[in-house]
Amino acid sequence: MNKIMRKMEVKYITKNEPLLLGKKDLGKTKMSVSDKKSFWELRGVSLNIGEGEAVGVIGTNGSGKEALIDILAGNTKQTTGFITIDGKVNRASARRGMDNALTGLENIQKAISATELDEIKAKHLVNAIINFTDLGELLYRPVGDYSIGMYSCLSLGIALFVTPKLVLLDSVLGNLDNIFYIKAAQKIQSLKDIGVSFIIADTNVFNIERFCERTVWLQYGEVQGFGPTKEVLEQFEYYINWFRSLSLPEKNDYLAKKQKERIDFDVSTVYEEFKSEQFKHGFTRKDEPRMRKAFYKDHGVDPVNNENGNIEEKNDDEKNPQNKKKNKNSKLKYAVGVLVTFLIIGGVWFSIDNKIFAGIGNNNDVTQTASEKSKQEKKTESTAKKASKNSSKSKALSDSKAKVASSQAAASSSAASSKASSESAASSSSAKASSESKAALLKNTQTINVSDGDTLEGLAQKYATTADKIKEINSMTSDSQLKSGDIIRVPK
Repeated sequence: MNKIMRKMEVKYITKNEPLLLGKKDLGKTKMSVSDKKSFWELRGVSLNIGEGEAVGVIGTNGSGKEALIDILAGNTKQTTGFITIDGKVNRASARRGMDNALTGLENIQKAISATELDEIKAKHLVNAIINFTDLGELLYRPVGDYSIGMYSCLSLGIALFVTPKLVLLDSVLGNLDNIFYIKAAQKIQSLKDIGVSFIIADTNVFNIERFCERTVWLQYGEVQGFGPTKEVLEQFEYYINWFRSLSLPEKNDYLAKKQKERIDFDVSTVYEEFKSEQFKHGFTRKDEPRMRKAFYKDHGVDPVNNENGNIEEKNDDEKNPQNKKKNKNSKLKYAVGVLVTFLIIGGVWFSIDNKIFAGIGNNNDVTQTASEKSKQEKKTESTAKKASKNSSKSKALSDSKAKVASSQAAASSSAASSKASSESAASSSSAKASSESKAALLKNTQTINVSDGDTLEGLAQKYATTADKIKEINSMTSDSQLKSGDIIRVPK
């Protein structure tokens, strides 16, 4: 499967909510107080969104659509799972997100002040939203007095204009009048064209079909389908027709069964999926305590996507060849420094030893007679000359050794540096060649959605190419990597 740029990725999201039951209620439902205190509103939801893409969220009432939107908007915290989002998230809702005590204009100004735009740009943005919503004098009334349509209109205007990157539309489109709906649809499409992404939760499949390239179907907190919108809507429609065909007792039995599943759900089954994915990316059993902590407690960045979260604890040299080169150079400099230090200490010690020897000779001269002193002076002079000569030889030998050591160290350093430079150049050349090869390969290709039942051979025949060519373009290694809902590239 090829890797497309992600605006957002959601993995293993669950949400546990308490059940507020009294003792009488517990008796009626045959639940014990000890083990029936909550139910799972979401059960392992995973999905992703690309730049400029709209993903729909459908499902019957109580399926978990609003719970998912609340989590993605940051209004509530998931029980488990990870959310990776690139950019600011805006939300448009029919009943929440604005301060009901403030006027419409004050809500606009409040939303813009949070972006830290300069005064001129902020004023332009306020005017743009005022012109878009076309609420007139109603902007000077408290939002709490607005009808559901007016509230939806203002909420949508703020979400679409205030630095949008990812916009969540929570059952808001169905509350708009026809004139404003057309205006909003044009704005949504223009934002998609420049890379803004959307998640649209709606009970009206028409809105999902109009705006969304892919759709996720939630039912009782679980993902029943995620892929091309047309295919998922067909599955959803089939389910609705099947449910309608049931008799009343059959419907009641089915609903009771599904409600019980949400109460008895075991979240460890989702953790096992998460753990299997981590093992596929090189994590091992010794990493499991950290994996468990990340899944159940931290709920932060997905360990697989976190560049600094590699819990294999590889050392820096293995992670970064540049660090390895620096460490080698540091060790070489340290060795040269130690050698030079020993040579200096040796030279100083030899000089002190000569001075002591000369001082002893001078004290003996005082006690000797003139003739003995003269002989002794000659003898001392001769000895001094020999000592000086030996000292010169020793110093020359020491200097020679130091020069040789320094030369060897410098040569070693130069060789190491040259080798590292060669390796770096080779790596750079290889990377450049690989990049040029990849660019040439992707030229004259197009992206397609993989449908259920598609095979590499079938797609190759459809687009006049070969299965091996499709594998090469999308960096695939086997046919099993082709899954329904994937977006891949094929020759034009």
